[in-house]
Amino acid sequence: MSLLDSVFGKSKVNVANKKVKAALDANDPVALEKALAGAITIYQSIGSNSSVFKDALYNWGMALLYSARLKQGAEAMSLYEDAGKKFSFCLVAKPDYLAAALDWSVALMELAALQTGAAQTASYALAKEKLTLADSIHKGVASYNFACLHAVEGDFDACKVALELARDYKNLPDEQDILNDADMQVAKTQDWFDDFIASINVPAAKSEKLSADGNVANKGGTIYSKTQVKTDGVKVKYDDK
Repeated sequence: MSLLDSVFGKSKVNVANKKVKAALDANDPVALEKALAGAITIYQSIGSNSSVFKDALYNWGMALLYSARLKQGAEAMSLYEDAGKKFSFCLVAKPDYLAAALDWSVALMELAALQTGAAQTASYALAKEKLTLADSIHKGVASYNFACLHAVEGDFDACKVALELARDYKNLPDEQDILNDADMQVAKTQDWFDDFIASINVPAAKSEKLSADGNVANKGGTIYSKTQVKTDGVKVKYDDK
């Protein structure tokens, strides 16, 4: 693979990503489906010996994840499973690929919501495994995702602890996004939930104590926005290393 081929491949992937992002921003399902189909064709064309192969593979997984959200039933489940396969390949190529671990967990959570019985249990278990991997790569980054998992499993004490950890690590989504999150709907009935929401905008002194690994925002470490925690196609800064 020549340098020119790698540069050309990176350019193609960037163009595909921009078209998908534009369609997402426009909230146009028809345009998004068209952009995703075109992007997948480009991602597929990137050879495994290219320097941008891992990024193409990750974005291919994201395109399948977005495509699954446009479908229903068995078709959606198949796309979620295919997205998971792409993220799994990313982790084979780069075992500490944080975004792939996080977004695989997202795909599994959304897949589980369409499943029942043993299949659903297995998807939630695998989602927990990927969140644990993500947290081992970067401490605290999966806290909100863990809270969602605990909520749907009915473990509200663990959900509360994970939400507080996400708050202290500054990994929470916007307040309204939390309130609208499908995974949080049952947790909202808990006595502690309103107090937690009220605490979001109150400076937490204990967040100063989370500097052991140097990742607290006010200590100069990495700041993870909502889209970086549940990455949703936005590259996590850790993966740029």
